[in-house]
Amino acid sequence: QMSDVDGISTLILDPVDAEIVQFDLYVQQKLTNGVNANWETSDSISVWYEGANSVVSILNTTGTDIDTAHAGLLGTWTTFSVNLTGSGVGSLKFSLESNAATEAIYVDNVTFSGGTVLLADTDDDDDGWSDVDEADCGTDPLDPASIPSDGDSNGICDFLEGGDTDGDGIPDLSDDDDDGDGFSDLNEEACGSDSKLSSDVPADMDGDGECDVKDIDIDGDDWSNDMEYDCGSDPLDNSSVPNDMDNDGLADCVDGDDDGDGVGDDVDLFPNDPFEWEDSDSDGLGDNTDLDDDNDGVDDTDDAYPNDPTESGDNDGDGTGDNADSDDDTCPTAMVCGEGFYPGDGVPDSTEVDCNSDPFDPTSVPGDSDGDGVCDYMDQDLDNDGVIDADDSFPSDSCAYLDTDNDSQPDFILTECDTDLVEDEDDDDDGWSDQQEDVCESESDLASITPQDTDSDGTCNSLDEDDDGDGFPDEGDAFPLDASENSDLDGDGIGDVADLDDDGDGWSDEKEQRCGSDPVVSTSVPTDTDTDSICDELDVDRDGDGFPDDGDDFPEDNEEWSDLDGDGTGDNQDGDDDGDGWSDLEEIECGYDPNDSGSTPPDSDGDLICDYLDPSPLEGVEGDGLPGFGILAVLSSILIAGVAAKSGSKR
Repeated sequence: QMSDVDGISTLILDPVDAEIVQFDLYVQQKLTNGVNANWETSDSISVWYEGANSVVSILNTTGTDIDTAHAGLLGTWTTFSVNLTGSGVGSLKFSLESNAATEAIYVDNVTFSGGTVLLADTDDDDDGWSDVDEADCGTDPLDPASIPSDGDSNGICDFLEGGDTDGDGIPDLSDDDDDGDGFSDLNEEACGSDSKLSSDVPADMDGDGECDVKDIDIDGDDWSNDMEYDCGSDPLDNSSVPNDMDNDGLADCVDGDDDGDGVGDDVDLFPNDPFEWEDSDSDGLGDNTDLDDDNDGVDDTDDAYPNDPTESGDNDGDGTGDNADSDDDTCPTAMVCGEGFYPGDGVPDSTEVDCNSDPFDPTSVPGDSDGDGVCDYMDQDLDNDGVIDADDSFPSDSCAYLDTDNDSQPDFILTECDTDLVEDEDDDDDGWSDQQEDVCESESDLASITPQDTDSDGTCNSLDEDDDGDGFPDEGDAFPLDASENSDLDGDGIGDVADLDDDGDGWSDEKEQRCGSDPVVSTSVPTDTDTDSICDELDVDRDGDGFPDDGDDFPEDNEEWSDLDGDGTGDNQDGDDDGDGWSDLEEIECGYDPNDSGSTPPDSDGDLICDYLDPSPLEGVEGDGLPGFGILAVLSSILIAGVAAKSGSKR
């Protein structure tokens, strides 16, 4: 049963996937003087199937008087059978809008067929917890306010996760430290303490959270227990640590180079001194400090053989010490023993040495390209053009020195200068000639700055009459830099190609074409009687009154849609819908159908008061007065009130 004293009641069945639905519907009936008088026009009954692919309307009494328009449903069970093929997964829905407890409907025997699959709801109260989980956790699966407690928000209720030893809101099953003593459960299990008892904690001398049983450095002095045992320090006393001379983290007892000088202790004569490791003369003073390593009486700085105590000089520079050399003063080379000209080249030996030529080869002489008296090897400007070779791209050619793009072609050649070089027409090698860049006001010697050329046609924009190359000259192109656009009819900044409403009249071009108006003329817009943005040509309900035009007697009047008696006045305004001479209110009060011209009240005495309401149905007008004036006055008041009620209900 569905009833609603004031409002809308809705029944939605569980989702199904079926081809046929069948159900029985009973609409409550109430008779007054033999006439249905229960339902009003403001009441409505709707039944529909809402599928994933489409909605199937089964019954909709909206806007009608159920007592008359659907009298066949009153006081009897009516069976509905509807084809749902193609509608998809959905629900059968019932809606009742009424304002009296006597207005009710009953639904029974709902069946689905044709491959029906009932889709069960796993969360009946839609509280985010499945019915199965709620049953397991002890909450009500039908009450959205009854939800399981889940302290750690892991989707498993606390009831199923066990206790919470430390009361931190995290169940022990999810808590890494059940007793909250700062030691993880795994740590306590490994260390032999009770993970459920906060007063039972593992021994931890250095307080690093790692119990002593597992701690590789019990006293926390940054030296492992094993190394302290090996080196003789106390692993249980952080003030007792191994020696580490070079602070390399490796105790001296196991360090192969205690002083960290890169020389192993086994060959280092000074294993505890990082600055000494060798003592050539065994005088107890390391060679780095000793000024005479071989202790021959000659300082190392003056000793040709600082590590040979039997030698200190080599007068002739022949590689043999003077003490061992039988001929100390013989010159192995002229440049060592004395200056002089080598026969044949006329260049002093010292000059040849400086200029990297061979003083002993008469055919080897220093070069001097620019004839400035400075040999090429020593000359910083070989071509004598005033630009040092380090900055000269052409150091051997005085006609040019600059080559911006390093293409072996000079940016320019000095005027009236004889050279085989060819001047570069594109100094920065950016694809634009220097002449083009000058005309286009770009930088001819900077490749990162090139003329703007939107359409890449080789003509810069400042010279190009059609910058974007779309075939429309810039002078008449609303978008001169956009090849996809050239006009903007409505001036909204969006080109007509991209603009969905070229003329800016609020109607898209596509709609205007379908509706028959001109999409490029702003004064040409589609007709839209009900202003619902659907033009009348396409609108199935032009006046927007909810009644399609093909069944609307007044398709352009949203206040009228029916004219029962065809008198040109809509039923909402017509006081006599069926045109039988009796007003609708009179017929209702007299117990007759105001929508049936063949149903008229009897009036035996012709006084325009139906016999049902006339206290003297067989008497006419008598005397100067009107019989039953009081009754007529009352009826008049009733009629006026009825007219007001009727007017309100139909609007």
